[in-house]
Amino acid sequence: MKLQTIIIVILASSVSSCAPVVQRSFIPSQSPTNILTPTLASASTPATTLGPSPTSTTTATAHPIFETALPPSPTILPNATQAAQQEDIKDVIQAYFEIRYQLLSVSPPADIQQNVFGELVSSGDDARNFLTTETAKLAVERKWYELNKLRYAKYEYSLKYKNFAFDASAQTATVSLYERFDIICERAIQSDSQNPSSCAIGELTHEIILHNENSQWKIIADTYWDSWWRQFRKPGLSASDILRNIELKRQKIDAMPAP
Repeated sequence: MKLQTIIIVILASSVSSCAPVVQRSFIPSQSPTNILTPTLASASTPATTLGPSPTSTTTATAHPIFETALPPSPTILPNATQAAQQEDIKDVIQAYFEIRYQLLSVSPPADIQQNVFGELVSSGDDARNFLTTETAKLAVERKWYELNKLRYAKYEYSLKYKNFAFDASAQTATVSLYERFDIICERAIQSDSQNPSSCAIGELTHEIILHNENSQWKIIADTYWDSWWRQFRKPGLSASDILRNIELKRQKIDAMPAP
């Protein structure tokens, strides 16, 4: 009887030891993190035409993402020479934009209208087309603003620099930047002098090329796409074609009756 009991215990132990063991791997759950991504309320390119047209505003949309263990991107800093050059270039670009805004204001300085950009723009052949077309475009723009009481009575603008690229062999620099502006025109002042509304709020992207001439940086091109340049610049057009388009626009403006 004792022998049977021992045999039964041994068999029970053997069966128990042969039972499969289920293992579950541990997978940590990822917790979503919300980030805010600025989204333009209007999908179109910010228009810079002054007038009662609606202006684009910026809102924030929350998108869930999962945290990752990516290493931080290294920050590339310019060397001492490039850092000094960047500051010199910023001074030139700042003066260039101030002239542009003054030219379209209610009371521009007299010397600006005679020699628009002065020594800020190169006198070389590589800058001739830019200087000729840009000056003609600004003249037509100013005439339109004057007739429609859209000259700048007050304005605020800021420049946010995106990138500097230097070409040592050609002695050139290409600068990408954002121009943000808020403009109150003379029409708005006349409508409500105490609390005038903005006539134009927006942002433009500029790509400005400069050339180092005798240790002085001078502008040779500025490419941007506001509502005026979208009228005049078309793919494949030469500088002469662009000037012809600007001249046709000027003739139409001159033939318009006064508002």
